[in-house]
Amino acid sequence: MPRPAKTPTAPPPGHVWTPEAAHRMGVTRKTLWNYRSLGKGPKPVVRGRKLAYPIDEIEAWLEEQDNPKPDAEHDARPPEPRLPRHTKSAA
Repeated sequence: MPRPAKTPTAPPPGHVWTPEAAHRMGVTRKTLWNYRSLGKGPKPVVRGRKLAYPIDEIEAWLEEQDNPKPDAEHDARPPEPRLPRHTKSAA
């Protein structure tokens, strides 16, 4: 006898599962997973074997991306010093 189809569990109140969070953020699920492993983006909550993202943290993260703080630290490399150009001497 076939098993009845499982109905997907609802996320906790005020949260969305990973596919919906990625859709709201405008990124792929893979990018969202990479953000999680790098410690960037909104912080998920583990529910069983799934990740639930708080909607208010997604909105706050999107707002921060649209309006970055002027004194915010960034992870870009500092500019390298320019070396003087060697010119050919006229001999």
